[in-house]
Amino acid sequence: MEEHPLKYYAKVRVYHEDRGFGPGVAKLMRLVERDGSISAACKEMGLSYSKAWKMVKSVEEDLGISLMEGSRGGERGGSTVLTREGKDMLERYTAFMEEADQELARLFQKHFEMSHLF
Repeated sequence: MEEHPLKYYAKVRVYHEDRGFGPGVAKLMRLVERDGSISAACKEMGLSYSKAWKMVKSVEEDLGISLMEGSRGGERGGSTVLTREGKDMLERYTAFMEEADQELARLFQKHFEMSHLF
């Protein structure tokens, strides 16, 4: 029988009441920051434009801050940018997740280093 090492998966969300801000919203925000377009971000993620804005609005309502703002465009199309609060939230979440991933890897190794037992 082929040996497969044990793995783990954890999804972390930051919220008050509604567990909306997590990896999906963070990825959407990174793409918006990179491209200046929520439409392009939606396309890359396979999300509908309306679903993306519903997610963003739900998280904004829960956190009490504005994450991004869009402007409708004329012949060149609109643009979307992260707000100051949105940038701050994304930076904090990214830094938190980097540390959390390192700590989870350490804990996983500590508790499952003898994975050959399974």
